[in-house]
Amino acid sequence: MESGLIQLIFSLLSRMQARLGGNLDQLIDYVVNNAAAWTFPEVAGEEVDKRERALKEWERHMATLDTAILSLIGEADVPDDQIEAALDNILQSSLWQRRLLRVDDASRAAYRTTLLTRSRHIWANSTAATRRGYFLAGLGLEAGHALDAIAPEANDLLIQANAALVASDHEAAIAAITGIAERVFAFYPFEPDPLPANWREVLRYWLLGQPLAAIVAGEEADALQFIEGGLVYRLPWAMEALRVRAAANGDVVGMFAQALDDYELGLAVPAVETGTMNRSASILIQAGFNSRLAAIKAVTDTAATLTTGAELRDWLRSPGLAAWSAQPNWPTAETRAIWLAFIQEFAPSDNLTWARRDYLGNVQWFAVPAPPGTPVSLFHWNGQPLVLAPDGHAIGLLQHPLNLNRRGLVRATVAMNNGQLDLSYLGPDDLWGG
Repeated sequence: MESGLIQLIFSLLSRMQARLGGNLDQLIDYVVNNAAAWTFPEVAGEEVDKRERALKEWERHMATLDTAILSLIGEADVPDDQIEAALDNILQSSLWQRRLLRVDDASRAAYRTTLLTRSRHIWANSTAATRRGYFLAGLGLEAGHALDAIAPEANDLLIQANAALVASDHEAAIAAITGIAERVFAFYPFEPDPLPANWREVLRYWLLGQPLAAIVAGEEADALQFIEGGLVYRLPWAMEALRVRAAANGDVVGMFAQALDDYELGLAVPAVETGTMNRSASILIQAGFNSRLAAIKAVTDTAATLTTGAELRDWLRSPGLAAWSAQPNWPTAETRAIWLAFIQEFAPSDNLTWARRDYLGNVQWFAVPAPPGTPVSLFHWNGQPLVLAPDGHAIGLLQHPLNLNRRGLVRATVAMNNGQLDLSYLGPDDLWGG
């Protein structure tokens, strides 16, 4: 098993050496004394495709190394001259430390020096507040700087998007969300791959809850990848990164200089994630119903107005919805099966809900009745529910058929009226047989 930190640093150093050549001492000297060491090393004569793959790998590894450093010490306000001591203290007895003991002295020095030098580079180019913002947003230094640069405009757009959704002004919401996307799609890790030429149109149709087939015809694979990677994942991440970054930096926004979190920010991200600005449909999709168009149709047909999980559960249990669900092709013929599975799983009927249920059961004793309070067991034999004493002997017969396929647990004791048993059942309403 190898340390992830060592693997990251090895990959970065390998790329640097591919550009520079030379021995390990020269490489360490380059890392320590050149800020350019952290810029993607261009290798002369490298094929375009190979360079593009190497660039993406470099960006990913640099961001991962930065987030690792920030997760180790980013939450603490560690002065620059105490970084080395903080790292040594935190990494004591770690897999990193144990694996370093198994490499040669030169490699050990290279790994340690690279980690320390990158940490100092982060500290020299950030403040305690910005580092906290990068850490909370899950970003490395370069992406953090890029987010800082667009934050003044993007913060306003985030507020505008949510305010427009509150007012059901869909065109304004689309414009504001598109404005955020234009800014964050320009840099790693928010840049989608692929980014279709008509991505703004795709985003518009997506937010409006409209079918996408016509506008992605012939490019279905790329469009699906963009929707999953760019809209469902990266754009919501970027919008949430803006929020946590603003909170960490104490950003104030608007005429009254309010903190970003003082505004309503809970609508735009779900709209992008679920592909609809219909809040009720968005809640239904977030609950696990995985057809966007059918979710929109279900809440539209029933005129549902949902804002919370409790309201969703009440709606799923309502007689009105039951009547709609009884229709053979509702919400759509293609999604009928997954709809029925969803409502059964999310809002099971009362007879499938686990609870404690207490009963009295009549018993026919084979001989002298057991004393009140005696614990007994119930066991099926030849189709009969036998009453067993603690030692396993059959001492009576329960006069009520039990469900052989019951899913809960039953506890039985002899009642004060010793012609009966006190039955306590923990499970769904399935104790009794037909």
